[in-house]
Amino acid sequence: MRRFLDATLGRFMRHFLFILVRTYYALFYNVSCSNKHLLQDTPGALILSTHVSRHDGPMLAAILYTTARLRPTVHYNEYYSWSQWLPMHVVSAIPMSSPRKWPAEKRQKRKEDTLEIIHKVMENGSCILLFPAGRVRRQEREIIKPGLSGVHDIMGYAPDTPVMVLRIDGLGKFQTARYDGFWSFLGIKKGRRHVNVRLDRVTHLDPSKPLDDFNAELEELLNS
Repeated sequence: MRRFLDATLGRFMRHFLFILVRTYYALFYNVSCSNKHLLQDTPGALILSTHVSRHDGPMLAAILYTTARLRPTVHYNEYYSWSQWLPMHVVSAIPMSSPRKWPAEKRQKRKEDTLEIIHKVMENGSCILLFPAGRVRRQEREIIKPGLSGVHDIMGYAPDTPVMVLRIDGLGKFQTARYDGFWSFLGIKKGRRHVNVRLDRVTHLDPSKPLDDFNAELEELLNS
């Protein structure tokens, strides 16, 4: 029943929200996306994105919607917040992590179940969007906190998973803001903010490395 609702009502709601969100960003942001076609050649990819603004999640979902089915991973608390119930379920977000107060056995079981869901989604051809840093950037560089193991776990579970890195420039607080003249007819000098999104394939990340070494390499990749 759930699959039926997702394929019917869910599909309609996703397209409706896509129109609304894409229209909003088209009015205030001039977004260009390089190598978007790679998604069509790489079904079931794990997309690792920089996290520069609270807008980047919905913006990416909007600009990539017509290219590939994208399912974002989100923090447990964010997913189960009543205020975000509708968008989370419409985009079929996948909750990761778990409350720290849970017993270790329960948290481990939760992690295993989540990994199984993620890989089932990718096997069905949908892409997974993940922000390795886990939160919006609060400095110039992307920083992955020690102990964050989401990417390491997913790739370790299935080492042959196709991986792509997605870098966002021009959107964040610590990135250069440039504007076009879209609103000049109203006498507004600052038009839409230029945002550049670039996708690239990644082939050298090795999940067999220790977590700290793996995260250091991943952090360098996101900041390159």
